[in-house]
Amino acid sequence: MRAPGIAALVVFTSVPAIAADTAPPAEVFAGYSYTKDGGQGLNGGEASLAIRLTGWIGAEADVSAHYGSALGTRTTRLFFMAGPRFAYRAGRFTVFAHYLAGGARSGSGLTVVGVDITQTRTDFAMAFGGGVDLGISDRWAVRVQADYALISADGVTEKEPRFSAGFAYRIRSR
Repeated sequence: MRAPGIAALVVFTSVPAIAADTAPPAEVFAGYSYTKDGGQGLNGGEASLAIRLTGWIGAEADVSAHYGSALGTRTTRLFFMAGPRFAYRAGRFTVFAHYLAGGARSGSGLTVVGVDITQTRTDFAMAFGGGVDLGISDRWAVRVQADYALISADGVTEKEPRFSAGFAYRIRSR
């Protein structure tokens, strides 16, 4: 009965070491991103850099910018956040989860008789979510991810989804 237990222990303790060997030291992501500001949909882009600290744990910096317009009013939302990232790699797939915290710069404006009137504010923001990478080569992957963002402003917390899709470039040592 001890042999199966020892074999299972060897297999489960070897998986993180194997994953660490195949995990890239860093990844850069860029792609399309969608979020909401109240009931208005905002389109834009997202970019992130993740640096591997161990086989499963990394640090991620993330920036996304979203824009929209409705009834003559322009709306912008810029997220800038960072935090831990946890990744599990299996073959061509990487599944990850992250918790990000930082800020959200929101703005709205309109033009009246040629005069641009804009109001902006920066508030605390955090997001948690994750995604999946599908490797299409040794260095490139297609990524889809979803986050739930929270923005705290004046004692009120806005809650909004953020969806992104694009390409991740895996920086490998030579």
